[in-house]
Amino acid sequence: MSQTAPISKQQLEQAFQLFTQASQRLADSYTELQLQVEKLNLQLAAANSGRMQQLAEKERYAHRFALLLDTLPAAVLVLDSAGRVLQFNPAAGALFAGLSQGDAWEEIYRSQVRMRQDDELHLHTGRVVSISRQALQDDEEQILLLLDITAALELKQRAQRQQRLSAMGQMAAQLAHQIRTPLSAALLYSTHLGRGDLSADQRQRFADSSRTALLQMEQQINDMLAFTRGADVDRSQQIDLTQLTSEVNDTLAPLAAEHGLTLGLEIETATPATIRGNRSALLGAVINLGRNALEHCGQGGEVRLRLTESGEEWRLLVSDDGPGVPEALRERIFDPFFTTRSQGTGLGLAVTQAVLLGHGGSVSVERNGSGGARFIAHLPKAENAVATDAEEPANADDTPILRRAV
Repeated sequence: MSQTAPISKQQLEQAFQLFTQASQRLADSYTELQLQVEKLNLQLAAANSGRMQQLAEKERYAHRFALLLDTLPAAVLVLDSAGRVLQFNPAAGALFAGLSQGDAWEEIYRSQVRMRQDDELHLHTGRVVSISRQALQDDEEQILLLLDITAALELKQRAQRQQRLSAMGQMAAQLAHQIRTPLSAALLYSTHLGRGDLSADQRQRFADSSRTALLQMEQQINDMLAFTRGADVDRSQQIDLTQLTSEVNDTLAPLAAEHGLTLGLEIETATPATIRGNRSALLGAVINLGRNALEHCGQGGEVRLRLTESGEEWRLLVSDDGPGVPEALRERIFDPFFTTRSQGTGLGLAVTQAVLLGHGGSVSVERNGSGGARFIAHLPKAENAVATDAEEPANADDTPILRRAV
């Protein structure tokens, strides 16, 4: 049996030295690990503190947003991707009776909105609101902002009435000047009718002349009344502009034939051409444009009526191949009593402008390709769809065109 050789002192010292070194490395590693742990703890604490600050900041923003919604005079609705109400403020609740979370905006629109004109909603309650929308969270949600503009519209209408009333003093003086001549003529002719030595033919001629003068005065007075009522248009009727344009054409056709003129009609629409307004007033306004064009055409000339659409409006164009309207007069021709004709009353175009303004539109004049005048009646499209966005315009290639010459 062999015996293990005794360990020398040198070997013990080497082993102890190795143990000491290993212990030192272990201690150093532990110390380094503690430092890393402390560092990570500090970083974690800082991160937690930052997150808490962010959460607190978000809560403050949410609180401020809630207060802002509650105090906003405008109605605010937040809709989800399905168009249902996620959130709304008190102003929205006051605007839409019975509004509650989860209601479908489509149903709200159908039950509460009487009609839409551009970005204005006319409610069954009589209120008028402007509407705008903004997408949220990658278009998954959207926010609707509805501002009650009823009072502003009423103030605007009052201001327009006041302007017309202030102008009526000047108009009355001008009208008195306009009717003085036919009134004097009517008085003169009626005086002659009292003579006993008149033949039957002379008596009839004086009676006809007196009647003509009185009719001229009646037309001038009616035109002035139409001008003063221009902006107070009842817009409850739905008007088919295609039918209205055709009726204008049929009304003007005998006058065109009498003067040896050609009357052309073009209707270019891809969708039903409808607006809200007063059909009788609008018909008269467009007929005024047509008569004006016929009166300025020379023998053998042509007047063209054209209905088309452009973006959010319908355009009714009346063109002639007459001398045109000088640029310096293009603003003045719509002023009451302004005329370039010796027999004109100067109210026809003023009435047309007043009626179109009353329909939310306007009228403009420009030079056409032949050098004549082109009057354009601009009329906003009537919104009858439930959706709040306008439909995309149809492709021009799909637009049916009706052409007719009279």
